[in-house]
Amino acid sequence: MLEARQATPPPRPRASRFARRWIVALVTVVLATSLAWAASRWMPGAPADNAEITVRVARGALPIVVIAGGELESSRSVDVVCEVQGQQNKIVEMLPEGTRVSKDHVVLQFDTGEVTRGVAEAKIKGMKAEALAKAETEELKIVQNKHDSEVAKAKLVLTLAELDKRKYEEGDYGVQLDDLKGSIALAEANYEEATSSLDYYDKLVKKGFRTPEQLRAKEQEVMRAQYFLSRDQSKLRVLEQYTRERQIVELAAKAEDAKLELARADSSRQAAVAKTRTDLQAARVAEQLEKGTLQRLEKQLEQCTVRAPQDGVVVYASGSNETSRIRLGAVVHFKQKLFSLPDLTHMRAKSYVHESVVQKVKPGLRAEIRIDAYPGGVLHGVVEDVASFYDPERQWASGGVKDYLTNVRIEDLPDVGLKPGMTADVRILVNNLSDVLTVPVQAVTEEDGQYYCQVLGPHGVTRREVAIGESSGTLVEIRNGLEEGELLALTRPTRAAAGPAPSPTKPARPAESPETATPAGTEAGATPSP
Repeated sequence: MLEARQATPPPRPRASRFARRWIVALVTVVLATSLAWAASRWMPGAPADNAEITVRVARGALPIVVIAGGELESSRSVDVVCEVQGQQNKIVEMLPEGTRVSKDHVVLQFDTGEVTRGVAEAKIKGMKAEALAKAETEELKIVQNKHDSEVAKAKLVLTLAELDKRKYEEGDYGVQLDDLKGSIALAEANYEEATSSLDYYDKLVKKGFRTPEQLRAKEQEVMRAQYFLSRDQSKLRVLEQYTRERQIVELAAKAEDAKLELARADSSRQAAVAKTRTDLQAARVAEQLEKGTLQRLEKQLEQCTVRAPQDGVVVYASGSNETSRIRLGAVVHFKQKLFSLPDLTHMRAKSYVHESVVQKVKPGLRAEIRIDAYPGGVLHGVVEDVASFYDPERQWASGGVKDYLTNVRIEDLPDVGLKPGMTADVRILVNNLSDVLTVPVQAVTEEDGQYYCQVLGPHGVTRREVAIGESSGTLVEIRNGLEEGELLALTRPTRAAAGPAPSPTKPARPAESPETATPAGTEAGATPSP
């Protein structure tokens, strides 16, 4: 059974119909009583035994039923709602109501102008978003290449700086040190030689073999050799104490700076690539959003043509006023019900059971259905389900009466063109007592919670207390106090003072049939007052 069902207007109240029947029954009893009483007193020759309207206590079956008013509906109905978003969904084409359609047949057509414009705008935005995503993809490649080159350069500078430092420590310094030591050794040799030559010339000058001028020349050679020796020794001291340390510190600083530059280049590369990649991701997300919007609008454009989801007969939704009724030129909103497709070969009675008797109604109980449009016909069905909660809308409309939705599946659906929404009387058999004593409800009175019958015997009418049981609305079960065949009086004047008829639970109205009727909206087993 499909869950979606056609939304039909609430069935016309049944209370007025049963009220009329109750009034007719009451008037009939009063008239009969009055006529009998008048005949017993005014008609000449009327026997005294006919002064009372009597009934005998009978034994037999007592069916207990619950009567509920309702209407027909399809048990396989599909509701179709507007799937086009927006508030300007104007109906420009529609099939006449009652048209039999097959699956995928076009039923309604909305104005597509607004949706078509939306599709065009979405296509333009989608193309722009796609172009931006492609541009961001290329930009990512450029940024990666550029920063990869910068990182490579920084790596090269660092490598060269580390090589320069190692070259000085392991090569240049040793060469300079050896050069200076060699120069110092040569200067020392020259100095010793010049000193020896000066001593020799000093002796020759003293002997007169050399002139003083030659001696002064040798002195100058000694001074020159001493200068060169002192200069090279100073260079060696500067090299060992200052130059070497300075060069090592400078080269180490250059290597460290190159290392930091490499780290900066790598971080810059990561940041630039991350930013560009984020821009690319944003562009792709925007592209997907625009494509999704386009797909949604294209689907909306398709849904402007409303098709039948299954075979059936078109029944348009009826709104609460003229503006909400589905008609040509009407404007409908998103998720508003448009029409139903009931399957008329599978029908059920949607009835409402009063709260006083709903606990007696269970799924699986047998039921009879009488339809106003099918006079004289009685359909048979079975209770499918009973609502767990009362219908608040019906409670408000009925002035506080709480009714529970009860669905009854029709098993012998006739081929007479029954339609959803037709009024139906549902009679649910909740119990069937066999071989019990029964009397009409008019034969029982209630006084202070006790029940009494007027028993007609040889010595007149005797008031007798009885115990009652279930009731069909017209007959009541007598559990104790009477015997089968006893005669009960219905019209004794004293009965009027005995109070209303027995009511084990709630007062009930008489139903149509004395064998199978319990008024709608009352508990099965209630006994109405005469």
